[in-house]
Amino acid sequence: MNQKIMSFNDENGNKVDYEILEQKLICGNEYVAMAPVKDKSHIEIYKIKFDKEWNESLSEVESQTEIDMFKQVSNLKF
Repeated sequence: MNQKIMSFNDENGNKVDYEILEQKLICGNEYVAMAPVKDKSHIEIYKIKFDKEWNESLSEVESQTEIDMFKQVSNLKF
């Protein structure tokens, strides 16, 4: 399996590598589950959004309903 890694800067400006574990299309919305490479037990779910120019952004999913929907179709163990 190919490991997909994305890098982000944390609140202190330090680079943190995340592994993309799974990506799902649910009810017309694209979701991605990621975990820090150094702590794969901490899975975070994000919604992928696009603006009018098709620039991509991620917003952390905080809605328990959306989290539950993702978990129902996910192959990951939470």
